[in-house]
Amino acid sequence: MVDDGQIPNAQLSGTARVEAFSDGVMAIAITLLILEIRVPEHEPGHLPEALGHIWPSYVAYLASFLTIGIIWLNHHSFFGRLRHLDHVIRWWNLMLLLGVSILPFPTGLLAEYVVHGEQRDAAVAAVIYGIAGVIMTIPWAPMWWRLVHRPELFEPGFDAAFARREASRAYPGILIYAVCIAIGLVWPVVAMILYLLVGIFYAITSQGWLKQSVDDSE
Repeated sequence: MVDDGQIPNAQLSGTARVEAFSDGVMAIAITLLILEIRVPEHEPGHLPEALGHIWPSYVAYLASFLTIGIIWLNHHSFFGRLRHLDHVIRWWNLMLLLGVSILPFPTGLLAEYVVHGEQRDAAVAAVIYGIAGVIMTIPWAPMWWRLVHRPELFEPGFDAAFARREASRAYPGILIYAVCIAIGLVWPVVAMILYLLVGIFYAITSQGWLKQSVDDSE
């Protein structure tokens, strides 16, 4: 029997393979986003108006691009602090990639229906996008909590107290997306703008948080 405080070496692995796979999934997902922006049909001489008509596509694309980009930054920071992985972190990482890989689909729904669709269709599109956001946000907390219980997976300089602080930072994101989902049921356009603002907010603040995390560990 293996002591609960130890992990059999056979269950551990380095981070390189998982990081490479994750980078590939994120790269493909972020590339697929631009395919949702298509050249609009228009009468000759009316291209500017037609391009303006599809502005929801630009908003949805930017929101999703920032979201995946921020996830990639956080993912890089998370795995850069690890010496080994176990099966629990590998599985939760797959759940994170599940959310990332499906994001192009709700992005297309958001662009297509939120402004120019019927109210019910617009609400469904806004809600589905928010659900994808929740799926991408949930895995962070259990990955960090795993490190609370298995700090030996860390590189030297990080400990369970650091992992506990980082785990607590995952919960506000879930709440934010839940609020956006509720708003999307009534005001889909407002929810779409909020999704973009959330991406901008995290893009502006993420580097500061990452630096703070490093400072906290020193």
